[in-house]
Parts: sequence; structure tokens; C-alpha cells
Amino acid sequence: MPMPHDHIQLAQAPNGELGPRCHKCGNRLTFGNAMVVDKYYMCWECYVEATGADTATEVSNSDERFWMKQE
Repeated sequence: MPMPHDHIQLAQAPNGELGPRCHKCGNRLTFGNAMVVDKYYMCWECYVEATGADTATEVSNSDERFWMKQE
């Protein structure tokens, strides 16, 4: 009888942690940065491509940080 995660290919991530490979492109990931789609792990780029979802966070290119402001 196969185990529930037998279909997950594991690899050593660039930082040395053991983690899954992206189901679509094969990139080495950590479990912390892997996105789950159905029963597979994917990198962010493949996740966005597969689901159409994207980040809701707006990134500003501000050179001045809030803790650097002079009042």
C-alpha cells in the first residue's frame, strides 16, 4: 500500500534544508516556501500560472523607510 506522500519528490534545497521539488518545473524548494495545489507542491511562479492567483501586497520603491523619517 503506497504512503500518502509517495508522489512527492524530495530534494535538498539550496539552503541545505530537505524539501519538495516543484511539481511543474522541478525547482528545489523548502516546505516553507512551497505552495500547495491539490496534492502537489509548486514554486510561486508555477502556482500563479496554475491558479491565476497573485499577491495582494503592493510593493513600493520608496528609498526612505518609516524609521528613517525626520520629523
